[in-house]
Amino acid sequence: MVLYITGALLVFGVSFRAFWKDTSTPKTDRLSWMVLMIATLFWPLVLPSIIRKKLAKSTATPLKAQLSQ
Repeated sequence: MVLYITGALLVFGVSFRAFWKDTSTPKTDRLSWMVLMIATLFWPLVLPSIIRKKLAKSTATPLKAQLSQ
């Protein structure tokens, strides 16, 4: 149970930070908060997607820097 709660808090933290930085969605939109809660509850399905996107973003940045030189 501790592992599930730790993973859920991790996913909530990452998702919440992305949600908070997003300027296109109002912070009072209920649907956005529902998606955040569903992602937290189903973190074993959501976490691999978040990690994949983070890794793709981090590897794309150095590639762009190399191409611009």
